[in-house]
Amino acid sequence: MKGRWATWAVAAALLGFGAPVTALDLFGYFRDSIGGTSREGAQACFRTPGLDYKLRLGNECDAYAEWGFQQSVWKGKDGVEFTVGFMFDYDPEVMGNLGSSTPFGVQQDYVKVKVPQWRGAQLWMGKQYYRRENIDMIDFFYLDTSEPGGGVEDVDLGFGKLAASLFAVKGNAATGPASGGSGQVFWRPDARLYGIPVNANGALEIDANAVFYSRNGNAHVPKGADDAGASVWVTVEHTQEKLMGGSNKLALQWANGTAAQMRPGTPSFSPDPLNRKNQQLRVVDQLLVQPSPKLQALVGDVFQWKTVANLDGSTAKAMQWGIFARPVYYLSDYFKVQGDLGFTQSKPQRAKAMNLLKATVAPTLTPPPGDTGGFFVRPELRAFLTYGAWNDAAEASPSPPGGGAFGTEVRGLSYGLSVETWF
Repeated sequence: MKGRWATWAVAAALLGFGAPVTALDLFGYFRDSIGGTSREGAQACFRTPGLDYKLRLGNECDAYAEWGFQQSVWKGKDGVEFTVGFMFDYDPEVMGNLGSSTPFGVQQDYVKVKVPQWRGAQLWMGKQYYRRENIDMIDFFYLDTSEPGGGVEDVDLGFGKLAASLFAVKGNAATGPASGGSGQVFWRPDARLYGIPVNANGALEIDANAVFYSRNGNAHVPKGADDAGASVWVTVEHTQEKLMGGSNKLALQWANGTAAQMRPGTPSFSPDPLNRKNQQLRVVDQLLVQPSPKLQALVGDVFQWKTVANLDGSTAKAMQWGIFARPVYYLSDYFKVQGDLGFTQSKPQRAKAMNLLKATVAPTLTPPPGDTGGFFVRPELRAFLTYGAWNDAAEASPSPPGGGAFGTEVRGLSYGLSVETWF
Protein backbone atom coordinates (compact mmCIF):
# COMPACT_ATOMS: atom_id res chain seq x y z
CA MET A 1 0.00 0.00 0.00
CA LYS A 2 2.85 2.39 0.82
CA GLY A 3 4.34 1.80 -2.63
CA ARG A 4 1.03 2.62 -4.25
CA TRP A 5 0.80 5.97 -2.46
CA ALA A 6 4.42 6.73 -3.32
CA THR A 7 3.65 6.12 -7.00
CA TRP A 8 0.71 8.52 -6.87
CA ALA A 9 2.85 11.15 -5.11
CA VAL A 10 5.51 10.96 -7.83
CA ALA A 11 2.85 11.10 -10.55
CA ALA A 12 1.26 14.17 -8.96
CA ALA A 13 4.64 15.90 -8.70
CA LEU A 14 5.46 15.20 -12.35
CA LEU A 15 2.00 16.40 -13.33
CA GLY A 16 2.63 19.70 -11.58
CA PHE A 17 6.02 20.26 -13.24
CA GLY A 18 5.01 19.06 -16.70
CA ALA A 19 1.71 20.87 -17.23
CA PRO A 20 2.23 23.69 -19.71
CA VAL A 21 -1.40 24.04 -20.80
CA THR A 22 -3.92 24.76 -18.02
CA ALA A 23 -4.28 24.79 -14.26
CA LEU A 24 -5.20 21.63 -12.38
CA ASP A 25 -9.00 21.14 -12.22
CA LEU A 26 -10.47 19.92 -8.93
CA PHE A 27 -13.88 18.25 -8.70
CA GLY A 28 -15.57 16.01 -6.19
CA TYR A 29 -18.39 15.07 -3.85
CA PHE A 30 -18.98 14.37 -0.19
CA ARG A 31 -21.75 13.67 2.30
CA ASP A 32 -21.95 13.02 6.03
CA SER A 33 -24.58 12.95 8.76
CA ILE A 34 -25.19 12.59 12.48
CA GLY A 35 -28.41 11.47 14.11
CA GLY A 36 -30.44 9.24 16.39
CA THR A 37 -33.72 7.32 16.53
CA SER A 38 -36.95 7.23 18.50
CA ARG A 39 -35.61 4.07 20.18
CA GLU A 40 -32.38 5.86 21.18
CA GLY A 41 -29.05 4.84 19.76
CA ALA A 42 -27.43 5.96 16.53
CA GLN A 43 -29.24 7.02 13.35
CA ALA A 44 -31.01 4.19 11.51
CA CYS A 45 -31.64 3.97 7.77
CA PHE A 46 -34.61 2.32 6.08
CA ARG A 47 -34.36 0.01 3.05
CA THR A 48 -36.64 -2.75 1.77
CA PRO A 49 -34.77 -6.08 2.10
CA GLY A 50 -33.19 -7.19 -1.17
CA LEU A 51 -33.63 -3.89 -3.06
CA ASP A 52 -30.77 -2.26 -4.99
CA TYR A 53 -31.61 1.23 -3.70
CA LYS A 54 -33.28 3.28 -0.97
CA LEU A 55 -34.68 6.82 -0.72
CA ARG A 56 -31.66 8.93 0.23
CA LEU A 57 -32.99 12.09 1.91
CA GLY A 58 -32.46 11.83 5.68
CA ASN A 59 -31.70 8.15 5.13
CA GLU A 60 -27.93 7.82 4.64
CA CYS A 61 -26.00 6.51 7.61
CA ASP A 62 -22.57 6.46 5.96
CA ALA A 63 -19.89 9.04 5.24
CA TYR A 64 -18.52 9.16 1.71
CA ALA A 65 -16.25 11.52 -0.24
CA GLU A 66 -14.54 11.79 -3.63
CA TRP A 67 -11.76 14.13 -4.74
CA GLY A 68 -10.93 14.23 -8.45
CA PHE A 69 -8.16 15.98 -10.35
CA GLN A 70 -7.83 16.52 -14.09
CA GLN A 71 -4.98 18.14 -15.99
CA SER A 72 -4.40 18.91 -19.66
CA VAL A 73 -0.76 17.86 -20.08
CA TRP A 74 -0.26 18.48 -23.79
CA LYS A 75 -2.01 20.35 -26.59
CA GLY A 76 -0.41 20.40 -30.01
CA LYS A 77 -0.70 23.04 -32.72
CA ASP A 78 -3.01 20.66 -34.57
CA GLY A 79 -5.41 20.71 -31.59
CA VAL A 80 -4.70 17.18 -30.37
CA GLU A 81 -4.92 17.27 -26.56
CA PHE A 82 -3.83 14.77 -23.88
CA THR A 83 -5.59 14.91 -20.50
CA VAL A 84 -4.79 12.96 -17.33
CA GLY A 85 -7.25 12.46 -14.47
CA PHE A 86 -7.63 10.51 -11.24
CA MET A 87 -9.99 10.38 -8.26
CA PHE A 88 -9.55 9.25 -4.65
CA ASP A 89 -12.49 8.19 -2.51
CA TYR A 90 -13.07 7.93 1.24
CA ASP A 91 -15.42 5.13 2.29
CA PRO A 92 -15.10 3.96 5.93
CA GLU A 93 -18.12 1.65 5.53
CA VAL A 94 -16.30 -0.40 2.88
CA MET A 95 -13.26 -0.52 5.16
CA GLY A 96 -15.37 -1.94 7.99
CA ASN A 97 -17.30 -4.45 5.88
CA LEU A 98 -14.33 -5.81 3.95
CA GLY A 99 -11.70 -5.55 6.68
CA SER A 100 -9.53 -3.20 4.62
CA SER A 101 -6.63 -1.44 6.32
CA THR A 102 -7.64 1.97 4.97
CA PRO A 103 -10.88 3.73 3.95
CA PHE A 104 -9.14 5.37 0.98
CA GLY A 105 -9.10 4.00 -2.56
CA VAL A 106 -8.80 5.00 -6.22
CA GLN A 107 -12.08 5.32 -8.14
CA GLN A 108 -10.75 6.79 -11.39
CA ASP A 109 -7.40 7.01 -13.18
CA TYR A 110 -7.41 7.67 -16.91
CA VAL A 111 -5.81 9.31 -19.91
CA LYS A 112 -7.92 10.91 -22.66
CA VAL A 113 -6.83 12.07 -26.10
CA LYS A 114 -9.09 14.48 -27.96
CA VAL A 115 -8.66 14.57 -31.73
CA PRO A 116 -10.30 17.54 -33.51
CA GLN A 117 -9.72 15.89 -36.88
CA TRP A 118 -12.19 13.22 -35.74
CA ARG A 119 -14.94 15.83 -35.24
CA GLY A 120 -14.48 15.98 -31.47
CA ALA A 121 -14.07 12.26 -30.79
CA GLN A 122 -11.66 11.23 -28.06
CA LEU A 123 -9.76 8.07 -27.15
CA TRP A 124 -9.45 7.01 -23.52
CA MET A 125 -7.85 4.33 -21.41
CA GLY A 126 -7.78 3.53 -17.69
CA LYS A 127 -10.78 3.65 -15.38
CA GLN A 128 -13.43 6.37 -15.41
CA TYR A 129 -17.07 6.89 -14.46
CA TYR A 130 -18.19 5.77 -17.89
CA ARG A 131 -21.35 7.47 -19.20
CA ARG A 132 -23.37 6.59 -16.09
CA GLU A 133 -27.13 7.10 -15.73
CA ASN A 134 -28.76 7.33 -12.32
CA ILE A 135 -31.75 8.48 -10.27
CA ASP A 136 -30.15 10.82 -7.76
CA MET A 137 -32.89 10.74 -5.11
CA ILE A 138 -32.38 6.99 -4.63
CA ASP A 139 -28.67 6.91 -5.60
CA PHE A 140 -29.41 4.19 -8.15
CA PHE A 141 -27.02 3.87 -11.11
CA TYR A 142 -29.14 1.82 -13.44
CA LEU A 143 -26.64 2.11 -16.33
CA ASP A 144 -23.02 1.80 -15.24
CA THR A 145 -20.13 -0.19 -16.74
CA SER A 146 -17.30 1.67 -14.95
CA GLU A 147 -14.57 -0.96 -14.98
CA PRO A 148 -10.93 -0.71 -16.18
CA GLY A 149 -10.85 -0.45 -19.95
CA GLY A 150 -10.40 1.75 -22.99
CA GLY A 151 -12.15 2.93 -26.10
CA VAL A 152 -13.42 5.88 -28.07
CA GLU A 153 -16.26 8.31 -27.32
CA ASP A 154 -18.28 10.98 -29.13
CA VAL A 155 -17.76 9.70 -32.68
CA ASP A 156 -20.12 11.86 -34.74
CA LEU A 157 -22.18 9.71 -37.11
CA GLY A 158 -24.41 12.51 -38.35
CA PHE A 159 -27.63 11.03 -36.96
CA GLY A 160 -26.11 10.63 -33.48
CA LYS A 161 -22.89 9.73 -31.73
CA LEU A 162 -21.07 6.45 -31.07
CA ALA A 163 -19.00 5.22 -28.13
CA ALA A 164 -17.24 1.85 -28.23
CA SER A 165 -15.17 0.46 -25.36
CA LEU A 166 -13.75 -2.74 -23.91
CA PHE A 167 -13.75 -3.34 -20.15
CA ALA A 168 -12.32 -6.13 -18.01
CA VAL A 169 -12.42 -7.05 -14.33
CA LYS A 170 -10.53 -9.83 -12.58
CA GLY A 171 -12.20 -12.41 -10.38
CA ASN A 172 -11.23 -12.50 -6.72
CA ALA A 173 -11.85 -14.52 -3.59
CA ALA A 174 -14.98 -12.49 -2.83
CA THR A 175 -16.73 -13.91 -5.92
CA GLY A 176 -16.72 -17.35 -4.32
CA PRO A 177 -16.25 -20.83 -5.81
CA ALA A 178 -19.31 -20.53 -8.02
CA SER A 179 -17.61 -17.84 -10.08
CA GLY A 180 -14.13 -19.34 -10.18
CA GLY A 181 -12.39 -17.03 -7.67
CA SER A 182 -9.12 -15.43 -8.72
CA GLY A 183 -8.70 -17.72 -11.73
CA GLN A 184 -11.04 -15.69 -13.92
CA VAL A 185 -11.25 -12.52 -15.93
CA PHE A 186 -14.53 -11.02 -17.18
CA TRP A 187 -14.42 -9.11 -20.50
CA ARG A 188 -17.15 -6.62 -21.39
CA PRO A 189 -17.28 -5.02 -24.89
CA ASP A 190 -19.73 -2.11 -24.89
CA ALA A 191 -21.24 -0.13 -27.79
CA ARG A 192 -23.53 2.91 -27.48
CA LEU A 193 -25.46 5.07 -29.87
CA TYR A 194 -26.74 8.27 -28.27
CA GLY A 195 -28.14 11.68 -29.07
CA ILE A 196 -30.36 10.17 -31.78
CA PRO A 197 -33.25 12.63 -32.39
CA VAL A 198 -36.59 10.81 -32.59
CA ASN A 199 -39.09 13.62 -31.82
CA ALA A 200 -39.15 17.31 -30.90
CA ASN A 201 -36.73 17.78 -27.95
CA GLY A 202 -36.52 13.99 -27.61
CA ALA A 203 -33.48 11.74 -28.12
CA LEU A 204 -32.75 8.02 -27.94
CA GLU A 205 -29.78 6.14 -26.50
CA ILE A 206 -29.10 2.46 -27.16
CA ASP A 207 -26.47 0.54 -25.22
CA ALA A 208 -25.49 -3.09 -25.78
CA ASN A 209 -22.74 -4.96 -24.00
CA ALA A 210 -21.76 -8.57 -23.49
CA VAL A 211 -19.85 -10.34 -20.74
CA PHE A 212 -17.35 -13.08 -21.64
CA TYR A 213 -15.13 -14.82 -19.13
CA SER A 214 -12.09 -17.04 -19.24
CA ARG A 215 -10.69 -19.38 -16.58
CA ASN A 216 -7.14 -20.43 -16.04
CA GLY A 217 -6.13 -23.95 -15.03
CA ASN A 218 -6.32 -23.19 -11.30
CA ALA A 219 -9.91 -21.93 -11.35
CA HIS A 220 -12.46 -24.01 -9.48
CA VAL A 221 -15.37 -25.28 -11.60
CA PRO A 222 -18.35 -26.38 -9.48
CA LYS A 223 -19.84 -29.77 -10.25
CA GLY A 224 -22.88 -29.44 -12.49
CA ALA A 225 -22.12 -25.80 -13.34
CA ASP A 226 -24.42 -24.37 -16.01
CA ASP A 227 -22.38 -21.31 -16.88
CA ALA A 228 -23.29 -18.98 -19.73
CA GLY A 229 -20.58 -18.76 -22.38
CA ALA A 230 -21.65 -15.19 -23.11
CA SER A 231 -24.17 -12.90 -21.44
CA VAL A 232 -25.79 -9.72 -22.73
CA TRP A 233 -27.16 -6.50 -21.26
CA VAL A 234 -29.27 -4.19 -23.45
CA THR A 235 -30.60 -0.73 -22.54
CA VAL A 236 -32.89 1.54 -24.56
CA GLU A 237 -33.45 5.00 -23.06
CA HIS A 238 -35.54 7.95 -24.23
CA THR A 239 -34.86 11.47 -22.90
CA GLN A 240 -37.44 14.23 -23.32
CA GLU A 241 -36.19 17.77 -22.68
CA LYS A 242 -38.20 20.98 -22.13
CA LEU A 243 -41.02 19.14 -20.38
CA MET A 244 -42.80 21.17 -17.68
CA GLY A 245 -39.61 23.14 -17.15
CA GLY A 246 -37.58 19.95 -16.72
CA SER A 247 -37.08 16.61 -18.42
CA ASN A 248 -38.07 12.94 -18.40
CA LYS A 249 -35.98 9.78 -18.82
CA LEU A 250 -37.53 6.39 -19.54
CA ALA A 251 -35.28 3.31 -19.78
CA LEU A 252 -36.03 -0.34 -20.61
CA GLN A 253 -33.32 -2.91 -19.75
CA TRP A 254 -32.82 -6.66 -20.05
CA ALA A 255 -29.84 -8.85 -19.13
CA ASN A 256 -29.05 -12.52 -18.58
CA GLY A 257 -26.36 -14.81 -17.21
CA THR A 258 -23.30 -13.11 -15.77
CA ALA A 259 -24.58 -9.69 -16.88
CA ALA A 260 -27.92 -10.08 -15.06
CA GLN A 261 -26.77 -8.00 -12.07
CA MET A 262 -26.71 -4.91 -14.36
CA ARG A 263 -23.73 -3.27 -12.72
CA PRO A 264 -19.93 -3.31 -12.92
CA GLY A 265 -17.62 -5.55 -10.93
CA THR A 266 -17.37 -9.28 -10.42
CA PRO A 267 -20.75 -11.05 -10.68
CA SER A 268 -22.82 -11.47 -7.52
CA PHE A 269 -26.40 -11.59 -8.81
CA SER A 270 -27.35 -14.92 -7.25
CA PRO A 271 -25.87 -17.92 -5.39
CA ASP A 272 -24.68 -19.11 -8.82
CA PRO A 273 -23.73 -15.80 -10.49
CA LEU A 274 -22.44 -17.25 -13.79
CA ASN A 275 -25.50 -19.39 -14.47
CA ARG A 276 -27.17 -18.91 -17.84
CA LYS A 277 -30.60 -18.99 -16.14
CA ASN A 278 -30.04 -15.67 -14.34
CA GLN A 279 -32.21 -12.93 -15.85
CA GLN A 280 -33.38 -9.43 -15.04
CA LEU A 281 -35.90 -7.15 -16.75
CA ARG A 282 -36.03 -3.54 -15.53
CA VAL A 283 -38.08 -0.42 -16.31
CA VAL A 284 -36.89 2.94 -14.93
CA ASP A 285 -38.61 6.31 -15.25
CA GLN A 286 -37.82 9.70 -13.71
CA LEU A 287 -39.52 13.03 -14.30
CA LEU A 288 -38.07 16.35 -13.14
CA VAL A 289 -40.66 19.16 -13.15
CA GLN A 290 -39.80 22.80 -12.44
CA PRO A 291 -42.86 25.06 -12.65
CA SER A 292 -40.74 27.94 -11.33
CA PRO A 293 -37.19 28.52 -10.05
CA LYS A 294 -38.59 28.20 -6.51
CA LEU A 295 -40.57 24.97 -6.96
CA GLN A 296 -39.21 21.66 -8.25
CA ALA A 297 -40.01 17.99 -7.86
CA LEU A 298 -38.45 14.73 -8.99
CA VAL A 299 -40.87 11.81 -9.43
CA GLY A 300 -39.66 8.32 -10.27
CA ASP A 301 -40.38 4.62 -10.35
CA VAL A 302 -38.42 1.39 -10.79
CA PHE A 303 -39.87 -2.02 -11.72
CA GLN A 304 -37.67 -5.14 -11.71
CA TRP A 305 -38.37 -8.80 -12.50
CA LYS A 306 -35.56 -11.17 -11.50
CA THR A 307 -34.86 -14.85 -12.05
CA VAL A 308 -31.98 -16.06 -9.89
CA ALA A 309 -30.20 -19.40 -10.20
CA ASN A 310 -29.44 -21.61 -7.20
CA LEU A 311 -26.47 -23.95 -6.86
CA ASP A 312 -28.77 -27.00 -7.01
CA GLY A 313 -29.97 -26.04 -10.50
CA SER A 314 -33.31 -24.58 -9.42
CA THR A 315 -34.39 -20.98 -9.96
CA ALA A 316 -36.31 -18.45 -7.87
CA LYS A 317 -38.20 -15.44 -9.17
CA ALA A 318 -38.79 -12.07 -7.55
CA MET A 319 -40.69 -8.91 -8.43
CA GLN A 320 -39.44 -5.62 -6.98
CA TRP A 321 -40.81 -2.13 -7.46
CA GLY A 322 -40.84 1.33 -5.98
CA ILE A 323 -42.48 4.71 -6.55
CA PHE A 324 -41.19 7.92 -4.99
CA ALA A 325 -41.18 11.71 -5.15
CA ARG A 326 -39.06 14.54 -3.74
CA PRO A 327 -40.59 18.07 -3.85
CA VAL A 328 -38.46 21.15 -3.14
CA TYR A 329 -39.68 24.68 -2.36
CA TYR A 330 -37.55 27.80 -1.77
CA LEU A 331 -38.94 30.02 0.99
CA SER A 332 -36.11 32.51 0.41
CA ASP A 333 -32.90 32.73 -1.62
CA TYR A 334 -30.95 30.65 0.89
CA PHE A 335 -33.56 28.51 2.60
CA LYS A 336 -35.74 25.77 1.19
CA VAL A 337 -37.93 22.99 2.54
CA GLN A 338 -37.76 19.61 0.88
CA GLY A 339 -39.10 16.18 1.57
CA ASP A 340 -39.64 12.81 0.02
CA LEU A 341 -42.23 10.06 0.11
CA GLY A 342 -41.90 6.58 -1.31
CA PHE A 343 -43.23 3.04 -1.23
CA THR A 344 -41.06 0.05 -2.12
CA GLN A 345 -41.80 -3.66 -2.28
CA SER A 346 -39.90 -6.89 -2.83
CA LYS A 347 -41.98 -10.01 -3.55
CA PRO A 348 -39.98 -13.26 -3.72
CA GLN A 349 -41.59 -16.27 -5.38
CA ARG A 350 -43.73 -18.33 -2.98
CA ALA A 351 -43.14 -15.85 -0.13
CA LYS A 352 -44.90 -12.83 1.33
CA ALA A 353 -44.19 -9.38 -0.05
CA MET A 354 -41.88 -7.16 2.01
CA ASN A 355 -43.15 -3.55 2.07
CA LEU A 356 -41.71 -0.25 3.23
CA LEU A 357 -43.24 3.24 3.39
CA LYS A 358 -40.66 6.00 3.95
CA ALA A 359 -41.14 9.77 4.38
CA THR A 360 -38.75 12.61 5.24
CA VAL A 361 -39.00 16.36 5.80
CA ALA A 362 -35.79 18.40 5.69
CA PRO A 363 -35.42 22.20 6.14
CA THR A 364 -32.29 23.09 4.16
CA LEU A 365 -29.74 25.92 3.89
CA THR A 366 -28.43 26.20 0.32
CA PRO A 367 -27.42 28.72 -2.42
CA PRO A 368 -30.16 30.43 -4.51
CA PRO A 369 -31.94 28.38 -7.18
CA GLY A 370 -30.90 30.48 -10.20
CA ASP A 371 -32.83 30.73 -13.46
CA THR A 372 -32.74 26.98 -14.18
CA GLY A 373 -34.20 25.82 -10.85
CA GLY A 374 -32.72 24.60 -7.60
CA PHE A 375 -33.28 20.85 -7.40
CA PHE A 376 -29.62 20.01 -8.04
CA VAL A 377 -28.13 23.11 -6.39
CA ARG A 378 -25.48 22.22 -3.81
CA PRO A 379 -24.12 22.51 -1.09
CA GLU A 380 -27.02 21.58 1.20
CA LEU A 381 -26.97 21.78 5.02
CA ARG A 382 -30.03 19.91 6.28
CA ALA A 383 -31.90 19.03 9.42
CA PHE A 384 -34.15 16.00 8.87
CA LEU A 385 -36.88 13.89 10.39
CA THR A 386 -37.50 10.51 8.74
CA TYR A 387 -40.35 8.05 9.28
CA GLY A 388 -40.38 4.43 8.19
CA ALA A 389 -43.18 1.85 8.39
CA TRP A 390 -42.91 -1.76 7.18
CA ASN A 391 -44.80 -5.02 7.41
CA ASP A 392 -44.15 -8.21 9.37
CA ALA A 393 -42.59 -9.98 6.38
CA ALA A 394 -39.93 -7.25 6.07
CA GLU A 395 -39.31 -7.32 9.83
CA ALA A 396 -38.78 -11.11 9.74
CA SER A 397 -36.09 -10.90 7.02
CA PRO A 398 -32.37 -11.22 7.86
CA SER A 399 -31.92 -7.49 7.04
CA PRO A 400 -35.06 -5.68 8.30
CA PRO A 401 -35.64 -1.99 7.53
CA GLY A 402 -33.85 0.14 10.09
CA GLY A 403 -31.17 -2.52 10.55
CA GLY A 404 -32.91 -4.02 13.55
CA ALA A 405 -32.65 -0.80 15.56
CA PHE A 406 -36.36 -0.89 16.43
CA GLY A 407 -36.54 -4.42 17.82
CA THR A 408 -39.69 -6.19 16.68
CA GLU A 409 -41.55 -2.95 15.95
CA VAL A 410 -42.61 -2.24 12.37
CA ARG A 411 -42.24 1.53 12.41
CA GLY A 412 -39.75 4.09 13.66
CA LEU A 413 -38.33 7.61 13.48
CA SER A 414 -34.83 8.80 12.66
CA TYR A 415 -33.58 12.39 12.99
CA GLY A 416 -30.36 14.36 12.61
CA LEU A 417 -28.22 16.74 10.58
CA SER A 418 -26.62 16.07 7.21
CA VAL A 419 -24.46 17.79 4.61
CA GLU A 420 -24.07 17.03 0.89
CA THR A 421 -22.26 18.76 -1.93
CA TRP A 422 -20.68 18.23 -5.30
CA PHE A 423 -18.36 20.62 -7.10
